[in-house]
Amino acid sequence: MSESGKQSESATKLAEAEQEARDRFEKAMTELREGAYRFSARARDQSELIIEELIDPEGETVESIAEHEGDQGALALAQSLELITFDTWLFGQIGDKEELDLKSEEHWDVWFTFGAWIGETMRRRHGGHWLLMGDDPHTWRVGFSKIFLEIAPFVFAEVLLRMGSGATRKMVSEIERVRTQHEEQAEKDNGRSLDRFLAQHYIRLHTVPLGQWMSMDFQRLAKLWNEEPVAKLIDAIKESGPRLGPGNAQVVEQVVTAISRAKQDESIAKQTKDRGLFEAIAQIVALRRATAPVAIDILERVVMPALHVGVPEKFPPLDDDDLGNLRKGVELFAFFVEVNPHKFQADDEGFLGTIPHEQLTTPYADRDVLEIGKGDWVVVNPAHFVPMLEGLDPQALLDKYDEFVKYIGSIPDAPRRRDDGRILAETAIRALADLQQCVVTAAQNQDALLFRLLPPPG
Repeated sequence: MSESGKQSESATKLAEAEQEARDRFEKAMTELREGAYRFSARARDQSELIIEELIDPEGETVESIAEHEGDQGALALAQSLELITFDTWLFGQIGDKEELDLKSEEHWDVWFTFGAWIGETMRRRHGGHWLLMGDDPHTWRVGFSKIFLEIAPFVFAEVLLRMGSGATRKMVSEIERVRTQHEEQAEKDNGRSLDRFLAQHYIRLHTVPLGQWMSMDFQRLAKLWNEEPVAKLIDAIKESGPRLGPGNAQVVEQVVTAISRAKQDESIAKQTKDRGLFEAIAQIVALRRATAPVAIDILERVVMPALHVGVPEKFPPLDDDDLGNLRKGVELFAFFVEVNPHKFQADDEGFLGTIPHEQLTTPYADRDVLEIGKGDWVVVNPAHFVPMLEGLDPQALLDKYDEFVKYIGSIPDAPRRRDDGRILAETAIRALADLQQCVVTAAQNQDALLFRLLPPPG
């Protein structure tokens, strides 16, 4: 087959796949709309309730819950007749069974239509996008367009159907909380309704790997891993584990259980080279500070370049190519870090597009080749960042970006653009402030500064 023939066949398959995806999405959307309607209609016919009135911000139910918020005793006594009626009707849908059983066709239909009603009601009220990542409705999300917030209506519906008494109150409270967040954003926008977020913004949450920096006491880790007997390592893990919070208690317990099988009077390094175990123990006994994970493309495209730009004293003149990029719709903060000269030289061929390879080492004793894409940690010399971060004022950088937006607006030939880069700017500058604190911690304590790549959060 000729090359053009192969390309034609590939294009045909791609078009067919895209059409299949569109058909699946339209089928799911039809099921969601019809499911939401069936749930509302069934509730109205069987309980004589218009459930949309339960979540009306001007209605008695929302007002009563808001009035007694924080006082559980008063809130329990203040439940409206509508709340009690809906609770009774909702759990009546489960029938004679003691709890929700999604293997039951009737129960599955109640759960699906309830989740569809929650998601469709909130999407229509505030504006947003259904994100259908697979066949299981548990994985379906609604991402709002005016605030960066994602909800899982079917997970929420299942929680409510399993919790018993008080489910309706929780449903109303959570829906009202989301409405309040939208109101607060509208106030910040001076009453204007701005659709900032597209489906692609939310899809990235589940498809783009995350990058995270960590400051670790490797001296302590090396002693516990290489020198101390396992018994002392277990004591250190039990001592350090609680500071990770109750959410990680199970992980700590699993690590202790795993190494309890080893010889207790020898170091763990003599008995295993398991890197997963090494990393888990490191995070328990040696982690001193960690940054919030950030999408790797944001790190490479704007956070690291912004670090090297610093706070510009003045802005460069914009040439025709720059103005052309503005007309093409480049995000303004990405444009800011692109056109302003770097105060600090970056290594374009280096790690994250800026860090020279000679500043990198491996934390693993048994290997020299790093495979970051496969989850390897990489040690970065914190001294590399000190000159860039010691004088950096994140708020001054954000203020300078605001000046840059005004500067663009003052150029007669520049296209008139609203500031679509402010959220990206705030995200990048928070990441820089986070990195700054992590580097300071590492430098002060002579810690190792590590970077790791995390998979998308599901």
